[in-house]
Amino acid sequence: MNMKRYDVRSAAFTRLGRFNPDEAGCALWWSGSGVRVRLDGRRAEIEATAADDDNTPWLCVAADGEPVARFPLRPGTHRYDLLGAMEAGVAHDIEILRDTQPTDSDTAPILLEALYTDGAPAPAAHREKLIEFIGDSLTVGEGTVGPVDGMEWRMVWISNEFAFPTLTAGLMQADKRVVALGGWGAYLSYDANPEHTLGAIYEQLCGTAPAGRMPYDFAAQRKADAVVINLGTNDGSGLEKLGGDKAAGRAALEESAAKLLALVRAHNPDAAILWAYGLCGDAVAEPLKRAVARRVAGDDGNLAYLALDNAEEPGSRCHPGRRAHQRAAAQIAEALRQMMK
Repeated sequence: MNMKRYDVRSAAFTRLGRFNPDEAGCALWWSGSGVRVRLDGRRAEIEATAADDDNTPWLCVAADGEPVARFPLRPGTHRYDLLGAMEAGVAHDIEILRDTQPTDSDTAPILLEALYTDGAPAPAAHREKLIEFIGDSLTVGEGTVGPVDGMEWRMVWISNEFAFPTLTAGLMQADKRVVALGGWGAYLSYDANPEHTLGAIYEQLCGTAPAGRMPYDFAAQRKADAVVINLGTNDGSGLEKLGGDKAAGRAALEESAAKLLALVRAHNPDAAILWAYGLCGDAVAEPLKRAVARRVAGDDGNLAYLALDNAEEPGSRCHPGRRAHQRAAAQIAEALRQMMK
């Protein structure tokens, strides 16, 4: 079969997620980052490079918005099958995405080197809206794949393809951009570390990886139409471990949440901002609500709080399963529709 090589940075490919426009390659830093292209070939392969580390990253493949493949990457540069024995002349919008989160042990991001296909890549249909998601393990989809008793902290149990950001974007016919790390929070991480907060790295390209600790160029990137923040679950755990004056801790969380909202608003002046919390209980709902209310009272009118239904369907790693994510996506999509009218 005559397979031709195509540069994934060419005009036929739409970049998804955060990236540095000046980078030499096509780096996938965050969950859900990758490329979209329209293909009508019988076969397609991707050449990708992954660092040699303990946390094997995974890619996923979607056709017309639906998942069709998911696989781990081997260390080094290799070619992987994406599609095979397809009907020639029938085109599909194909997405090649990072399915798992970055970790602090990553020495480099995933690099997409080239696409090989017997078809002709063409630009996919443009999606009018972009939704940014800021969060923790719930946002990256920890627990959405694997058995309920799968408890090892491994990338195999994490999938952004089945998490509420991807599902919400699908319901809204929008693109998504994810900035999320399992265990991190707005004020404290799950183990009460005050340095592991999303606000501390939001202005960096990807603050968990040494090569990504550079300023993120907001002006050079597509503006978000909406931003969804799903933080608080780890803050609640962190406050319990921290102990001490609970009222003071909750006040500190409120202050940190208000500062994060101000930071997000500064870089997204026209976006609808929604703080969605409650998938794993509502232990810190009140300080989060107060932070939102403070911002609204300060004339930030396009801002709201959404109480998500508590997840009753378990997934792996003691995290919510897919049905809980589907319900959360429906709630978030409806709230955004009301805010973006």
